[in-house]
Amino acid sequence: MAGIRAAKRYAKGLMQFANETSQADMLNREMIDLKNSIQASRELSSFLASPVLDAKRKVAISKELFKGFSKVSQNFIELVINQGRGDILKEISAQFTEQYNRMHNITTAEFISAVPFDANLVNSIVMEAKQKLGDTSTINIETKVDPELIGGFVLRMGDRQIDSSVKSKLNRLKKDFERNEYIVKF
Repeated sequence: MAGIRAAKRYAKGLMQFANETSQADMLNREMIDLKNSIQASRELSSFLASPVLDAKRKVAISKELFKGFSKVSQNFIELVINQGRGDILKEISAQFTEQYNRMHNITTAEFISAVPFDANLVNSIVMEAKQKLGDTSTINIETKVDPELIGGFVLRMGDRQIDSSVKSKLNRLKKDFERNEYIVKF
């Protein structure tokens, strides 16, 4: 919990700087790339969180890893590592993107399906849901595949969820049978 609070503070400070210097769009792209890099690599995540490696070595390696980033992002990553908070860089970048999306009225739609769906189909499903829910924000679609859903999809937009998966329908049917609603009572 303390890590999330600290991540929010770091993200807020970076956002204030980004707005003052008109670099919010560029920093948002780089924070998304940073989050995705850490998420995709367990080694990178462990490296950033390691208490064994000293900050100088972490900074040198991170500068090499993120040499394609702007000087602002590189300096920010260096600052966070030097303050011993490299372990929350992923959360900081996620919080930054969340704040950016709130400021720009962007909603992230998470589309989870049992098998990959065609991008056009996903887009039309999300747009239909957006219209039915009366959402006026810009939609950013993230797709994920979860074979445990068996079939169908789950769509999460903000704090709302549409669950049209076979897994949830089977779970509901199981609960109905457990309540014995299908036994004829005389």
